[in-house]
Amino acid sequence: MQKYAVEFKGTREGLTIYCLEDAAFEDVLADLAERLQARSAFFGEAAVKVDIGRRELTEEEKDALIEVITKHSRLQITEIQSAGEHPPAVTSARRQGEMEELKLEGFQEGRCLVIKRTLRSGQYIRFPGTVVVLGDVNPGAEIVADGDIFVFGTLRGIAHAGVGGDRNASVVALRLAPTQLRIADVISRAPDNPSLPDTPEYAYINDARIMIAAITSRQNA
Repeated sequence: MQKYAVEFKGTREGLTIYCLEDAAFEDVLADLAERLQARSAFFGEAAVKVDIGRRELTEEEKDALIEVITKHSRLQITEIQSAGEHPPAVTSARRQGEMEELKLEGFQEGRCLVIKRTLRSGQYIRFPGTVVVLGDVNPGAEIVADGDIFVFGTLRGIAHAGVGGDRNASVVALRLAPTQLRIADVISRAPDNPSLPDTPEYAYINDARIMIAAITSRQNA
């Protein structure tokens, strides 16, 4: 499996690019350029923050980082920050015997359809809720759902989430490479030369555009 030098994480406020600390800076620039070229149509003109971790970049390196982003995308850079410029994302552990209440923010309760097989060309699924596929969605297959769409496999077909107008819906896949992607009334097509991602990704609406972000274990800063 290819090891990436950068990670993309999307939020409702925009996009954050994390430069992994154990990767050489030259690899960061090369990986960033390649992945921005493949996903520029999805990212659009979204706001982006770059987190360089504990690196100490020279002015020339910062200029090179900015040049790669502006050359290979239309992203709007809002900040380049290091780990020392913001508090840690995870607080210290609680004392033994104490428990923290889990806040189910962002979770939605409703109907769910689970499909335990691969969907092949010509197969069509329409469900008034969330659809979960334990398999692949091949080109020519189509899923239309009022809620979210989760694919525990490769999504290469057509996916339309939030069909009733829910712009908070999302499309998630272990490998997200759809022929066509819709969320509510917003539509996005695959790039001309799509590359199959090696990390799980999810699609969501931000500022009237569909954004694609990697699912990582890193918490929001």
